[in-house]
Amino acid sequence: MAEKTYKAVLSEELSKYNDKRYVIVDIESGRILDNAQGHGYKSPQKAYAGYAYKKRDKSKDKEKQEKENRIKNWLRENREFTSQLDSEAYYAVKDPAVKFDLNFVKKLLKEQNLEPEFTASEILKVWKKL
Repeated sequence: MAEKTYKAVLSEELSKYNDKRYVIVDIESGRILDNAQGHGYKSPQKAYAGYAYKKRDKSKDKEKQEKENRIKNWLRENREFTSQLDSEAYYAVKDPAVKFDLNFVKKLLKEQNLEPEFTASEILKVWKKL
């Protein structure tokens, strides 16, 4: 694994008396790479996490969004399945004895002889966002 070329350091400029702030700097040049839009981070851990998020591989975000869109389309195409999910969720809210969980989704897929290219867990996550 490649060594980090950056580190989190305490910023004297952004810190106040009881409010320490950290920035990410390039180890070799000392140049500030990330300062949380001029506010600084409250801890070194937050600084590393924020910088890692900004530098993440964004192509995976696109893949994830495309998969989510395919699941949404599948749910639209399988209206009967989606309607049953909606109904069961409604009854689960009204009656705590009704179990609405991943096992229910798996059972419903099996009952309707549906074999999507997605897992029941993925379907449930996307359905919850609708």
